[in-house]
Amino acid sequence: MGNFLPPEEDRMAGETVLVIDDSAELRSVLETILPYGGYQVFLASNGAEGLRLIRQKNPDLIMVDLELPDTNGLKILEQLNEQGVSIPTIMMTGYGSEGVAARALRLGVRDYLIKPFTTEEVLSSVERALAESRLRQERDRLRSRLSDYARHLKLIATVGRTIAAGLDPAEAWRRIVGSAIYVTHAEAAFLLIGDAAGGQLRLLGAEGAVRRPSAPIPLTAGDRRLRPVLEQKRAVRLNPADAPPIILQTGDQVRAVVQVPLLGRGRAVGLLSVDRRSRESAFTDYDQQLLMILADYASLVLEQQRKTI
Repeated sequence: MGNFLPPEEDRMAGETVLVIDDSAELRSVLETILPYGGYQVFLASNGAEGLRLIRQKNPDLIMVDLELPDTNGLKILEQLNEQGVSIPTIMMTGYGSEGVAARALRLGVRDYLIKPFTTEEVLSSVERALAESRLRQERDRLRSRLSDYARHLKLIATVGRTIAAGLDPAEAWRRIVGSAIYVTHAEAAFLLIGDAAGGQLRLLGAEGAVRRPSAPIPLTAGDRRLRPVLEQKRAVRLNPADAPPIILQTGDQVRAVVQVPLLGRGRAVGLLSVDRRSRESAFTDYDQQLLMILADYASLVLEQQRKTI
């Protein structure tokens, strides 16, 4: 069909297209063509049915015939405008009319297809019509992400300032673990620290459904894939795609985990862990980087404790 589609990463997954046309043949053709572009298709044979589907499905794009049995495409656009509904629209017609085209453009039509049209013309027209809304959605996502980043960094900075001011260690552990859950959208988190002999771990703080062992935890407890955190002083991130199931040092089974080392005097003296247990979503590099900052704060608290002993 030719290279008229954008790269896969530029297309929004599962975009929906509503086709409003009284021709069963044309609806069938478009129902066949549009999935080639990765679109989900809804069909309506008249204006009333089309308006009902717009309310129910809120499609990403409308393809509407100029002339329909009960109305016309321009009147549908006028109704949508009156209701404050803005959906990219392609007008389809069997004839060309500059007057109709100008009126359609004033009503927000993004493109105009003259019947009969080819597969390439249809998919190229859909891509053009959706380009602006895709950019707007991407802009909104970036704004939301930047807002999240700002909130996360503000929280982490606040935790850092309170620790530097000499926050009580127990309260510091609570804030570090709670912040770790918040900034990574985890379901549970905990802090483990090695004992003086370096042979066992003890739980300093936890939040969420974390098992709280009463006895010290062996260094070799849990999934072998997590051992580099303490043995090699490096972060480990395991996600749902990393089979088999992940068993933590506490004995909990989780679907995704990030663990980062607490460093002191050139060695790993403990670890900070966050996990997800019911959701399949993966942790990211960004989550890991935020966790490493919080782990540095925990190391600072430990160093402050050592100096006061």
